Amino acid sequence: MTRIWNLFKAAHLVVLLSAGGAHAKQPNVLFLAVDDMNDWIGSLGATPRAITPNLDKLAARGVNFSNAHTPGVYCAPARAAIFSGQFASTTGCYRSTDYFTDHPEIEGLPQSFSKAGYTTFGVGKLYHHMPGSIDVRGWDDFHLRKPSQRQEGWSLDNWTEETPFPDSFPASVFNKGKEIKGGLFLEWAALPNEKEEKMADTIRVNWAADQLGKKHDKPFFLACGIYAPHFPNYCPQKYFDLYDRDQIELPPIKVDDLEDLPERMKRAKTARSKIHKELEAKGAVKDAIHGYLACMSYADAMMGRVLNALEKSPYADNTIVVLWSDHGYHHGEKYDWGKHTLWERTSNVPFIWAGPGVKKGAVTDVTASLIDMYPTFVEMCGLPKPHQKLEGTSLASTLEKPEIAKDRDVYLPYMTPGEYAIINKDWRYITYGDSGEELYDLKSDPNEWNNLAENPNYEDTKRVLRKSAPKKFAPAAPKRTIGKDLIIEGETFRWRKEGEKVNPKKTAQSGKKKGNKKNVLLIVCDDLNTHVSPSGYDHIKTPTLAKFASKAMTFNRAFCQYPVCGPSRASFLSGLYPQSSGVIDNKADIRQTRPGTLSMPQFFKENGYWTGSVGKVFHSPRHEHGEVAWNAVHRFNNDELPVVAETRKKFEADNGSVELPKNRKAWRALEKQAKSKLDAQTPPGYGPSGLSDEQHKDGKNARAVARWLKEKPNGKKPFFITCGIQKPHVPFLAPQKYFDLYPLGSIVYTPEKVNLWDKIPRRAINTRFKEFGFEASKENDGLRREYMQAYHACVSFIDAQIKIVLDSLKESGEWENTIVIFTSDHGYHLGDHFLWGKVTLFDIGAKVPFIVHAPGLTKPGTQSEAMVELIDIYPTLAQLTGLTPPGHLQGASLRPLLDHPERLGKKKYAYSIVTRGKEMGYALRNQRWRYGKWSDGEELYNLTNDPEEKNNLVKKEGLEHRLGEFRRVLKIRQEQAAK
Repeated sequence: MTRIWNLFKAAHLVVLLSAGGAHAKQPNVLFLAVDDMNDWIGSLGATPRAITPNLDKLAARGVNFSNAHTPGVYCAPARAAIFSGQFASTTGCYRSTDYFTDHPEIEGLPQSFSKAGYTTFGVGKLYHHMPGSIDVRGWDDFHLRKPSQRQEGWSLDNWTEETPFPDSFPASVFNKGKEIKGGLFLEWAALPNEKEEKMADTIRVNWAADQLGKKHDKPFFLACGIYAPHFPNYCPQKYFDLYDRDQIELPPIKVDDLEDLPERMKRAKTARSKIHKELEAKGAVKDAIHGYLACMSYADAMMGRVLNALEKSPYADNTIVVLWSDHGYHHGEKYDWGKHTLWERTSNVPFIWAGPGVKKGAVTDVTASLIDMYPTFVEMCGLPKPHQKLEGTSLASTLEKPEIAKDRDVYLPYMTPGEYAIINKDWRYITYGDSGEELYDLKSDPNEWNNLAENPNYEDTKRVLRKSAPKKFAPAAPKRTIGKDLIIEGETFRWRKEGEKVNPKKTAQSGKKKGNKKNVLLIVCDDLNTHVSPSGYDHIKTPTLAKFASKAMTFNRAFCQYPVCGPSRASFLSGLYPQSSGVIDNKADIRQTRPGTLSMPQFFKENGYWTGSVGKVFHSPRHEHGEVAWNAVHRFNNDELPVVAETRKKFEADNGSVELPKNRKAWRALEKQAKSKLDAQTPPGYGPSGLSDEQHKDGKNARAVARWLKEKPNGKKPFFITCGIQKPHVPFLAPQKYFDLYPLGSIVYTPEKVNLWDKIPRRAINTRFKEFGFEASKENDGLRREYMQAYHACVSFIDAQIKIVLDSLKESGEWENTIVIFTSDHGYHLGDHFLWGKVTLFDIGAKVPFIVHAPGLTKPGTQSEAMVELIDIYPTLAQLTGLTPPGHLQGASLRPLLDHPERLGKKKYAYSIVTRGKEMGYALRNQRWRYGKWSDGEELYNLTNDPEEKNNLVKKEGLEHRLGEFRRVLKIRQEQAAK
């Protein structure tokens, strides 16, 4: 009977395709993928239960599989199986998504649709997200959010530069106070609702929805994949507000659940159970699940946008919709958090079909696998059978009549050949090869708590289930790395095959010369002006920098290109002027404003360097470039201030732990009040912290670099290490001993003249002095001394931390093989011109300390008066390491000056800009003069006679020629900087 029915359907399809043209009757396909979503969708009635009205609505008009399973235990192998139609035991993709390199004969799913006359559209995470993961064959239009991604191996990202990280980072109770070493596991937080349209997933679904509003003359296959609810569980506040945290039901957990596991898994999961126990100890299990549920609801809303667009389109009645997740996710079940298991929590996934040929409003518990999608489409859409054998089973008959569908065994490979699970309605059998087995009776034990594998009464059951496993297992696919094996040519890429010799110029490593193995250590301070002893400031104690300068070369005329953290760092880390980078405030991200720009650390990483970053290098965690640039990244926080600890202990004595959900809101307010005098940005906090050196974030930064230099994680590779020192940025906090170096009465400064601002364009002045507590054009001797004392204490504190770094470099034996550069992102006003803070173009705001140690080139204790811009760092380091610099760099290498300190070099002017609202201010300076141009006037200072820039000569007779020259050069430089 089944055979007759299938023949009837095939004949019916032929009639449809031949009547009025084939394309007119073929169903369209909307292929919707979510990431890491387990089966907590509302329509399946699980515990916990997510609020998913759009998925529930989809389920109501189709078939909802309650017993569907992934074909791979995490993203890469699952997606490889889905798109190839073959399991890892055939392709070798146990840990890889790249089925198309070793098996080019495999026709991916989009290819089959393309051969059948479909227009194919793709967007988002359908394959894995790393460069080189997308099978580009068969797609008419695969949308990437940034054009540069095609030149990076079609890589994806799960976060947009416009979407902010939470104000407190790390944000979750689990990660608070920890290093975030990679990824954002168990991070959750609510984001401002108004940022929803800027999120990467939102942008992707909007693109997919737009395609449904267009006219299509051919049937289409539209695939849209999103990252949610993959960690980090950051999503708009409104999705968190859908849930009462205290009313969330927890999934069931058995206390001794791990006791009957095979020994290998017992050891592994006992170690993994520490995560759950830590969450329990912090009272944060519900909080973590709350974040996940919120992101499930966000994912539901995003899928709803596409589904609503379909409903409003002329294609609604002739479009098959399938929604799936690549795998499930543990939230404490089996004492695990995450995926990568053969248990039900990893394998069970949402799987919903709707549209023509699909029964409405049905829930079926027949066992299915996501690998069944490919053969189902072949049958339902009339696709030509691909070259490879499809290892799934068509679900077409099940979708049409789920009530008569028969159950079957489903196979799920693990991450190693010969290890797998066999699943059906009644049983789950798991084998780890020689490492043991598991067997669960799912009818009586749906939570998989009672392993029956050792019970001799079930030997026949295991034997029967094993018959559904492959007889042979392909060896694991060769491990390939992006930097070594990914070959990028324009907007195309391919992977190096095993044994293939490849010209290094064609790999994803971008340099054209082999480096000479010189290491790089770049130390960048934050808001440090020239109040350091190598710059000739006599009122400071910086013995480390003085000693370093005695062994290196000091450039006395080095300037930032924008006197604010974010734009300055984007500038020198890209080698571009701010007008060219597009980053002219702390919010912008160069990955959006100038996509595809190769950052300095990424350049070195792609050229075979081990790259490490500690502290503030890129402006903020949101601006951090991640694993594409760094092998390792650390950002630390200060330990709890004693004044806060004292307040917390009193609070907890009366109310219990501050981590208890009921206490968090009240504690946050009290904590803010307790640290307001010390740890605040506005008004800037200052004073002795009560912490030791190693409890400060900069103490941790220095010690992290010291550990790297000792432990040598770079192995045989040269290293590129950037040490971001956060001080002396506000708040001005340091241990007491550094304050003791500067008694208030010993602070030296020259009071400003009351009429100082009379000759200065008002746009040249910022108003940050108000936040410091000062009045316009008025001195406050006591307050100025206190702030200067605190700033100088911070400078001496970081000097001591830098000693740890430089001493460790020498102890490592790499001093003579390491280029060291010390500098700051910009300068800082300490009452000069009655101004406080940064954001000005005076020398004190734009000038930075700049010291270079280049082995074999720089001579000890030498100084240079050459004009230096921070954008010169990138080309200098490229040349000193023997690499060909990227073509976009706008700075100039300092190499010709390093062994000739007497030379002034070819650069005659240093150029800086800053914004005032929508207007721009400009500065040009050379060894003798500084010129400033603003919308309301100009400045001209003779730096030889007036180094502190107190006498604006712009209206002085006899300087017209000088002004004319600066105006002419400025126009040229503006044009150059904007390229």
